[in-house]
Amino acid sequence: MNLTDYLTTQFFAYFLVFCRVGGVFMLLPGFGDAYVAARIRLMLALIISLALTPAIPHLPGLPVSPITTLVIIFHEIVIGVLIGGIIKLLTSCLNIAGTIIAAQSSLGQASLFDPTQQTQGAVFGTFMEMLGIVLMFSLNLHHFIIAGIVDSYSFFAVNSPLNYGDFSELATKAVAHSFAVGMQIAAPLIVIGILVNLTSGILARLMPAFQVFFVIMPAQILVSFFVFMVTLSTGMMIYMQFLSDSLSAIFPTK
Repeated sequence: MNLTDYLTTQFFAYFLVFCRVGGVFMLLPGFGDAYVAARIRLMLALIISLALTPAIPHLPGLPVSPITTLVIIFHEIVIGVLIGGIIKLLTSCLNIAGTIIAAQSSLGQASLFDPTQQTQGAVFGTFMEMLGIVLMFSLNLHHFIIAGIVDSYSFFAVNSPLNYGDFSELATKAVAHSFAVGMQIAAPLIVIGILVNLTSGILARLMPAFQVFFVIMPAQILVSFFVFMVTLSTGMMIYMQFLSDSLSAIFPTK
């Protein structure tokens, strides 16, 4: 093999790794969010792909047929997008928990721009999502994800057919588990909301002329903030344990 063929083969292998890494980073929380500049995301994907290429064995050379080349490139992009999308679904449990907490604390209308979802969201949900991203980087879970991209080549080789059924099942389980964990994190506020609403109903029946809404709402907001303050650390520990276990299931160690 002459130098030109060697450089072409190596560049194609690097480009294949970039297609998968770029697909993951396009949706990965903390990297693929819209508040991260597109140039920064592109540079991160290029640099990490360059670092990972020597660690990935059995990368194919440049095919002779252009159609085969396009199929392989599309295959790698789809795998990266599916992996990044599933991780994105796993982190959505904080948004679910924050939305439930906001509804139970009478602050459902208090919205704030959520940079991770690119839309208006509940204040609690926005705060918890940003806190979750900070904890993910603090505990170096992003290193685990990057190492998992290398391990993904053991399960989803470049030339192997993609099993969309397994990905669909994994995505369904990610949505179900995210919703369950979100409900678990918001459980104390759900109990508080039920008790407050029950008390409001009893007072309204006992004293029909009493302005229950104007009296109960400030107390409900105050109690909800206190309970949220007390249970926040436990809820984030539950979330980080859930995220760590889920990532271990997606990227099992050899």
